[in-house]
This record gives sequence, C-alpha cells and structure tokens, in this order.
Amino acid sequence: MKIIRAVKSLIVDGQGRYLLQLRDNVPTITFPAYWSLFGGALEGLETPINGIKRELYEELGYRPSLIEEFLSYKYSIKKVNIIDREVTIFSSFIDSYEIEELELMEGQSLAFFTILELQKENNVVPLDLSTVLMHGLSGTAPSLFNINYS
Repeated sequence: MKIIRAVKSLIVDGQGRYLLQLRDNVPTITFPAYWSLFGGALEGLETPINGIKRELYEELGYRPSLIEEFLSYKYSIKKVNIIDREVTIFSSFIDSYEIEELELMEGQSLAFFTILELQKENNVVPLDLSTVLMHGLSGTAPSLFNINYS
C-alpha cells in the first residue's frame, strides 16, 4: 500500500495563539467541518519543506520568513480507512502585519486560538490538538510565548 505523505504547520502569533483552519463541510474529506492545522499532501517527490511552503502559499497566500521542522509521525486508523499516513509538522511565527495580509483560499474560516480555547472546542482534529499541546507545553516556542495557561 502506498504511504500518503503530508505536511502541516503550527503558525503562532505574538500572543502565543495558534492559527487553525475550519475545514470544508464535505463528506469526502477526513474530519469535515473540524478545526485543523494548515497543510496538505505532498506532490510526487516533493520534500516536506517545499510542500509546506507551497501549501501555506496556496491556502493563505502566506510565505513565512522562518519555518522549522517540529516533529514527524506515521499512523493508520484502519476502522475509518485512514491507512499509512506520514506527517511532518513545521512551526513558524507570524507577525501582526503578516496576519493582515492573509487570504483564506481553502476551508470555511480561519481563527487564532489559545491552547485553552482550543481544548474547549468540540470539533478539532485530534492529532492536531495533541500537536498544539505538545508544541505549547514543550518549551519549543520562543520565550515570548511563555504564557501561563492555568
């Protein structure tokens, strides 16, 4: 079986909030109408870094000045026919002037969430929520994101 390779990005603003996309409500996609990280499938022999740059530009018109790999994982959920996925997660910081220039070109909506706000949502892609939690609580984010979430 062919492995589906994908990329996603944690986009964090100066207040330590994470940018997510409300996925289209289309039954043919996984997690329709759920909040998710921006990203998508790699094309052909595309590298993960080139893929995330392409995806962010296609979905938001966003070209991050600095983007770093955060983690990668492989998974399958056979009960719902999600087989052999390999995902690379990147992180980037977005300035306020860049936020004003974002243009949503895929999905229903976009919004920034704190970790607490995101945990209260009922419709967040579970692996994306766990990725945000790992990023926010691991000390990986720059020191300006040291926010007390309690």
